[in-house]
Amino acid sequence: MIKLYTKSNVSKIAQLSCKLSCAAIVAIAFSAATLKINSSIAAETDIKSSNLSSLPKDSLNSVMWDFVATEFLLSDKSSKKIVMNNQILVHAPKVAEDQLNLPIHVDARSVKNVQKIVVIADLNPIPKVLTYEPKQAEARLSFRIKVGQATPVRAAVLDKDGVWHVGGTFVDASGGGCSQPAVAYGNDDWVKRLAEIRGKIWRTPGQKSAKLRFSVRHPMDTGLADGIPAFFVEKLEFKGANDKLIGNLIIHEPISENPTVTLFPILKEATTAVRIKGRDNEGNLIDVAVPAPVQSSALQN
Repeated sequence: MIKLYTKSNVSKIAQLSCKLSCAAIVAIAFSAATLKINSSIAAETDIKSSNLSSLPKDSLNSVMWDFVATEFLLSDKSSKKIVMNNQILVHAPKVAEDQLNLPIHVDARSVKNVQKIVVIADLNPIPKVLTYEPKQAEARLSFRIKVGQATPVRAAVLDKDGVWHVGGTFVDASGGGCSQPAVAYGNDDWVKRLAEIRGKIWRTPGQKSAKLRFSVRHPMDTGLADGIPAFFVEKLEFKGANDKLIGNLIIHEPISENPTVTLFPILKEATTAVRIKGRDNEGNLIDVAVPAPVQSSALQN
């Protein structure tokens, strides 16, 4: 049987041929893209494997050490190496009497040219606590955190050469601190007082640094309490005379409700106040000046 190819048939065959060619091109392109992605994943895996093999032994024997090191330290573009350093001091109670308010003091003054301090509670459901970048301030700070269970609490200090100096301590706790709703919701006026700050500066003539302690009214929800989304102070910056940056503080959900923080700024003689500016993750703004007289000062709200 001889099949006659009419103009209409030829057109249909041409269209079909075009579709098949396009499909082939798409398939080839998809295969190439898949190969590229797989190669990228393989390369990333090799890098991570190489990084893991060079990790120092964890002095706290945490099951989360590999994750903590790769996720929070080696992922930083400036990082080149991790070393354990027992001169990085992390002071905390051996047992958390209050899982909602565990006091922590980090002292990294033994490291020169500190770029940032990252605080991590390994076994918390949200491990990363805060990042502090001291510019015109001593490399130490105090704060309170929530703990979900017994956990290592460590400070990783990055120097200008890209070396992380890691120290820490172990805190025993019965747990539950990260999944409880804020106490603030029991007060009818908590919204009116949201983001209010109380602060005080202790400053003595002849001393290199002052002491700044402040508290921000905020529920600091982790998002782990049933039906309550994450709601927390996200970032604060501190400036002194002539708008000179003292430091930056990036805060995460594990910081305790109504966060209270102590910093040690290095203030010029002409400094009359330290300005604190920031926001929470819902865009509520914080902007207040804490007076800095030579003896002491207080900002009352």
